[in-house]
Amino acid sequence: MFQPVFRHLAAWLLCGACFLPPQAQAAHPPAPLTEIAVAAGSWQGKLLYNDYASPGKMVTLPTRLHVALSQPDTLVLYFIYDDGPGKIVYGYDQMQFDLKAGLVNWRSGDNATATQSYQITAVQRNAAGTHFSLSRQADALKIQYQLTIAASSIVMEKTEVAPASATVFRHRYEFTRQIP
Repeated sequence: MFQPVFRHLAAWLLCGACFLPPQAQAAHPPAPLTEIAVAAGSWQGKLLYNDYASPGKMVTLPTRLHVALSQPDTLVLYFIYDDGPGKIVYGYDQMQFDLKAGLVNWRSGDNATATQSYQITAVQRNAAGTHFSLSRQADALKIQYQLTIAASSIVMEKTEVAPASATVFRHRYEFTRQIP
């Protein structure tokens, strides 16, 4: 006698659950991190680098950059370098920012295993944009990046420090927003 009642009650509860609104967190993905969201778009500028084959020789390449958000905390960077007449070179990076943990997981190239974790050693926010200082230890070498993301510019500079050595400049990107 009670079994048919429970079957009907269970059926009514199941039908009622179908009409409940979805959970709030499933309805909308989170907003992108404000510190990096402004980077999305097309940029033009240059890469200045210290030639590994001839240390101290500085080389400048005109460079374009396209940036997109793949997640609320992740930038995808697509570089196009003009490396001389008829020689175009491409670069692909992905940067995932975990501001709570103080980390940036940075994948360079098309190799999924090439991810490096950088400690965020400082973040400076102001009306012009956000400046990140990043660092990681690679064997005896300390690798440092200074990254500034603003509405009208992106600047990224890499230096390396070996034990008992001076800081060595590796490269610097300077971009301004590309006007269509």
